[in-house]
Amino acid sequence: MSNRTLIAIVAAVLAVGAAAAGILLLTEVTDRGKDLRPYESGPVYKIEIGGEITAYADAESKPDPDVISGSILVALATACLFTLMVLRLAGGEPRLRLFYGAAAIGFAFLAFDEFCALHETIGHNLPFLADLPGVERPDDVVFSAFLLPGVIFFVYFRDVLLATPRLRWLFGAALGAALLSGVADIADIIIEEPMEILSAALLIAGIATLISTHLPAYVRIAPPAQTD
Repeated sequence: MSNRTLIAIVAAVLAVGAAAAGILLLTEVTDRGKDLRPYESGPVYKIEIGGEITAYADAESKPDPDVISGSILVALATACLFTLMVLRLAGGEPRLRLFYGAAAIGFAFLAFDEFCALHETIGHNLPFLADLPGVERPDDVVFSAFLLPGVIFFVYFRDVLLATPRLRWLFGAALGAALLSGVADIADIIIEEPMEILSAALLIAGIATLISTHLPAYVRIAPPAQTD
C-alpha cells in the first residue's frame, strides 16, 4: 500500500469521525411518535439540525454515543490483539509485543467502561468522594484516577507513539480531543460526547498507521508459485 493510499484511508476515517461528532453536536430530537408522518410507520424522530433544518429519522437510527465509542474501542482492542499474535508468531521485537498487548488490555478496559458506565457506577457507590475539595460528583474523581494508567502508558511507550510526524499529529490530536471530552464531562458541556467520538476516530487512524508500519517488517507474503 502506497503512502498516498494510506493517507487517503486515514483521512476518510477522520472524516467519518468528524461527521459523527458533528451530527451529535448539531442534532436535537424535538419529538417522537408514530403519527409524525402522513402514513403508517413505526416510531419516528423529529429532529432539528443546527436549529435551522427540520428532518425525520427512523427511531432505530438515533445513535448512542457510548455504543459508538465502545464499538470503536472494541475494534481497537481486537486490532492490537491480532497484531500482538502476529508479532509473536513472527518473532517480533519484545517491546512492540508489550506495546500491543498493553494497548489491547487498555482499549478493552475502556470499552467495558463505555458499555457499562463503570466509573459512574463506582462513583455512585463512593459518595464520600464528592466531599473532596473542588469535587461535585464522585465519578469525576474515579475518572481522573482512570487517567493515570493512560499517562504511564503514554510516557513509557512515547518512542513508539511519537516515532514519526504523522503519528505525533494523530495521537496528539486524539489526546487533545480526549482531554476536551474529559473537561466537558466534568463541566457538563455538550461537546463531551462528540469529542469522545472524534478522539476514538483519531486513535483508529493512529493505530492503523502504527500497525501498517510494524507488521511489514516481520510479515512477508511470498509471491505465487510459478507453474509451467
